[in-house]
Amino acid sequence: MVKTFKLDNLGYELQIGKFAGQADGSAWLKKKGTIVLSTAVMSEVKDFPGFLPLSVDYREQFSAAGKIPGGYLKREGKASDKEVLTSRLIDRALRPLFPAYFFNQVQLLSTVYSFDKEANPSTLALVASSLALALSKIPLMEPVGAVEVGRVNGVWVLDPTHDESVFSDVHLVVAGTKDGICMVEGSAEGLSETEFIDALFLAHDRIQQQVEWQEQIVREMGVEKVTGQKAEKAFDWNGWEEKARAFVTSTRIDKIFEAGQKKQLLDQVMSDLKDEFLAQHAETIATLVGITGEIEYVFDAVLKDVIASDVVRRNVRVDKRNFQQVRNISVEVGLLPSVHGSSLFQRGQTQALVSATLGSGKDAQRIDDLIGDTVDNAFMLHYNFPPFSVGEVRPLRGPGRREIGHGYLAGSAIKRVLPAKKDFAYTIRIISDILESNGSSSMATVCGGIMALMDAGVPIKGIVGGVAMGLLEGNKGQFQAITDITGFEDSLGLMDFKVAGTETKINAIQMDIKYKGGLPREVFEKALAQARDGRVHIINEMKKVMSVPNTELSPLVPRMVTISIEPSKVGAVIGSGGKIIKEIIEKTGTTIDIEGSDVNIFGMPQADIQTAINWVKILAGQIEKGMKINGVIAKTAEFGIFVDIAPGKAGLLHISKVPRELQKDLDKHYVVGERLMVVVLDHDAETGKIRLGFAENQ
Repeated sequence: MVKTFKLDNLGYELQIGKFAGQADGSAWLKKKGTIVLSTAVMSEVKDFPGFLPLSVDYREQFSAAGKIPGGYLKREGKASDKEVLTSRLIDRALRPLFPAYFFNQVQLLSTVYSFDKEANPSTLALVASSLALALSKIPLMEPVGAVEVGRVNGVWVLDPTHDESVFSDVHLVVAGTKDGICMVEGSAEGLSETEFIDALFLAHDRIQQQVEWQEQIVREMGVEKVTGQKAEKAFDWNGWEEKARAFVTSTRIDKIFEAGQKKQLLDQVMSDLKDEFLAQHAETIATLVGITGEIEYVFDAVLKDVIASDVVRRNVRVDKRNFQQVRNISVEVGLLPSVHGSSLFQRGQTQALVSATLGSGKDAQRIDDLIGDTVDNAFMLHYNFPPFSVGEVRPLRGPGRREIGHGYLAGSAIKRVLPAKKDFAYTIRIISDILESNGSSSMATVCGGIMALMDAGVPIKGIVGGVAMGLLEGNKGQFQAITDITGFEDSLGLMDFKVAGTETKINAIQMDIKYKGGLPREVFEKALAQARDGRVHIINEMKKVMSVPNTELSPLVPRMVTISIEPSKVGAVIGSGGKIIKEIIEKTGTTIDIEGSDVNIFGMPQADIQTAINWVKILAGQIEKGMKINGVIAKTAEFGIFVDIAPGKAGLLHISKVPRELQKDLDKHYVVGERLMVVVLDHDAETGKIRLGFAENQ
């Protein structure tokens, strides 16, 4: 049976029962001209996986926008970074809302089949995924809504159109349940903590409408849920929880706090406690078949829960820091001699080696996008997380979703302080290699990236720092934020969030909230204020090494000159089929990019940049008296010498300028093809005639 549901005030139209009938749940969700199909399918549990095996994929078909993909194959291939990032958004919003002891494999697929610039498919896909789960037998605890938040001319805009997004100085995606926010990600030109919280609660009002609509649909459809793994295996989850809590006494927790700051030692103590618990119940475990994994899972969850509440009760963290304290920071710059800019940023046991490379417009990344034509991305940040950084052995592969997500977060923070393209036409690439990791390597990338840019001499608008935060709960409703969390602390809290920005404003933020009850405004206010203090402390440590960019670009960086020409003259510089610009590039050893009416000329020290500049100016009609040019003799005549001063452009050196004794045999003294230094004496803009003289005589 096909049913249609509408939420008119938000423009949603849902069809169920018509598409993907063999999926456990499916949602065909339309808003204006954008249509997304999301499906949810669950498989049975065979072996206990030890985690929720949820896989999420979001894909955009180019046909949705009436386009054919570029490239040789002419079909969609590997997921783009945008598709990976949207998949991560859906995953992060929904994963915490499955039951604690549910381990069935679940696959969520979202495909954009029709695209309209008036409706963003990313947030629509998250709502559709929530609906697909809610309408299936899969035990999602509650539906999720999602809203994009922008700000145009100082006014908040919910779910902006593409055109509104272009002019927005804030780009946030907020997801939540009926009770509270569960996921936030985005960036801004500069957002105060108060403005950010205002945006969250404004978005939540709309999210509540989306969730209530979904709940109404579920009630009408009479959906029945399975209980999942807990019902399928005869395992007493609650009983083993009680045993674990009885085992985790204050004396045993003391061992955790005695382990200190070293990650390896802490891991060993945790492992020893688990082994002791298993040994204590060895006789009971021996009577059960194949449930050791479940018991270990329960023990780990209980142990982390007790540690989290104990940290708040003891008023000190496991590594002896107070709640506001940032680990020791060290910064170096310029340690890679052959790199344009480099830095080594270390905070505790997290270390990022970062390099910055500047290139021409030809080095920009070309991206096919649904929204419009191919986009040239002139800023790239690539984040690498090799296995040795956490003492592991695993095969090297291409960048995973985590690496793409961390790189995007760090890049969005740095991008906000880069100089405008018209003022600094270089393509910029940052590479961050994480050499050691124990918490917040993405924020170390932000700090290291800024230092590498300043070392390279990039004129950034301000220094950006980043800090990772956590939120713990002691007694019920007693929340405590902790600054600069370690990897161990990341797994303890009800919320982890990363905030990057200047000393006064937020540039980028990522927030994941596991607390199901909805956090009050004052918790966000206190946590973000504490994050600002931590961020300022980190920036001050960075400033001790370098507070402003180098005044000169690295000598290894290609030199760049930008010339503005009349738009009507662009064709003269390019030439038929690009013939002239190719000749300039080949003969001068430069790289030339033309953006609108701006001609950007790049060249290494050995390149003949000045000749390229002169040629472009001459071809564009910007011929100045006194301009000296190393020309080539084209031909001689009774009245003088024609000299090529640019590709396809010649001037006349009148015979009156030639010494009298050489005038009779011009062709012998001035051989065609030889170089001749000349100077522009006059230029007639109407006729295009150029009068030359000998440069050495001027």
